[in-house]
Amino acid sequence: MIALSLSLAACFGWGVADFLGGLKSRQLSVFSVLIVSSFFGLGAILVIILVRGVTPPDNPVLLLAVVGGAAGLAAVFFLYRGFSVGSMAIVAPISATGVILPVIISLAAGDNPSLLQKLGMAIAITGTVLASREKNNDGNGKRLASGVGLAVGAAIAAGIFFVVMDQASEADPYWAAFLMRSSSFAFLIIIFLLKRPAVHAGRVHMPAVIVLGTCDALAGFAYALATTYGMLGLVAVVGSLYPAVTVLLSMLILRERPQPAQFIGVVLAVGGITCISAGGL
Repeated sequence: MIALSLSLAACFGWGVADFLGGLKSRQLSVFSVLIVSSFFGLGAILVIILVRGVTPPDNPVLLLAVVGGAAGLAAVFFLYRGFSVGSMAIVAPISATGVILPVIISLAAGDNPSLLQKLGMAIAITGTVLASREKNNDGNGKRLASGVGLAVGAAIAAGIFFVVMDQASEADPYWAAFLMRSSSFAFLIIIFLLKRPAVHAGRVHMPAVIVLGTCDALAGFAYALATTYGMLGLVAVVGSLYPAVTVLLSMLILRERPQPAQFIGVVLAVGGITCISAGGL
């Protein structure tokens, strides 16, 4: 029950963060959104570490969190870029299919999925294919929807993130979350020093970016903690339900309306992930 609750918290946090990230990526540069939100996200995790007052363990497995930081940064970059050029209601569910990787890892480790979980994987893949296609502007034929390629990149990076953070959290989930967030921010600083991109958030955008960074960081922390209480496959798939939150917010606030076939694809993708989750309960 603890693992499920923490996974749902991660799901909600990532869903809100991704909606705000997609929204602000249409108004600011993706790099500006990333570096400012990461700064405040790192601060949130630092507070938790200081309050806990426990020194990091002497376990080399913890260093996998650095890989998690790189993978997480890549996933968020691809996702926000996808949001900036495409529909959140299409990009978010596709990015969530990265959960298939930790499920495969769980299978290789000896976990036996239920029939419902196997069905859910098939449904999620079918939904992804439907959601990724849209009619051309002239109505003739179909093409890949805008942002789909970036969403696939986000899915692959997210899958890697799920797997390595599960392993790093075995050493200590608190320090794994902090090291992941620290390395992610360090990578952003290195990119800034090499590329010197313009960074501008503006006072009017700051509240949303701060909430974005805090939600994303706390969601990552909740996921790391959840992996110490439950199976990787179960925790990852529940956390990956975040597109339901993102899509709902995009429909309610931005009034985004995908094409009928795409809407069915979105429902199938989210429903498939739900089946994977329910099959492990």
